[in-house]
Amino acid sequence: MIRGLIVFSFLLLQSLSLPLYGQTMDALLDELAGSDADQKESELQDHKKDDTTPAPLSSTDIIGPPEEDAFAQEKNIITNGVTLQGLDKQTGRVFIIDAPVGKLIEFGTLKIVVKHCEKAPLDDRQESMAFVVISEEKPVGTLQNLFSGWMFATSPALSAMDHPTYDVWVKECKALPKI
Repeated sequence: MIRGLIVFSFLLLQSLSLPLYGQTMDALLDELAGSDADQKESELQDHKKDDTTPAPLSSTDIIGPPEEDAFAQEKNIITNGVTLQGLDKQTGRVFIIDAPVGKLIEFGTLKIVVKHCEKAPLDDRQESMAFVVISEEKPVGTLQNLFSGWMFATSPALSAMDHPTYDVWVKECKALPKI
């Protein structure tokens, strides 16, 4: 039985060393070694062609500078106006306030100044973001700073003003007609 196993192993090894079309491994290696000469001859012919043809354009010559890239991200649109929404928690009334950027807006006891407002390009999500400064006039005549930072229209809770009576958030940035 052991002798039969040895004979079977030997025959199996011989059959694996022969390719399917009957050549020995040495013949295949010789054939592959001959292909090096063919490769060198092909390279020489390519080199002769390169002398007569102009150099191919590089990828930067074809595409152009990155500023002209069709897939470049568009810049945000800076606007001169903003629409804010305010909520008076005591009465439950909601107010829509349209105001120019940089002007003081009064909402109850709050003093609101929108310093900057911009929105995403039309092809993108309609995200509006504004840098807002909110302060409150106290009865003694002083102003207490309540909020200073960016507010986002699609995520009002991301940076919200914390006040017991009022809520204020950005609805959208928009272009107001110049007066």
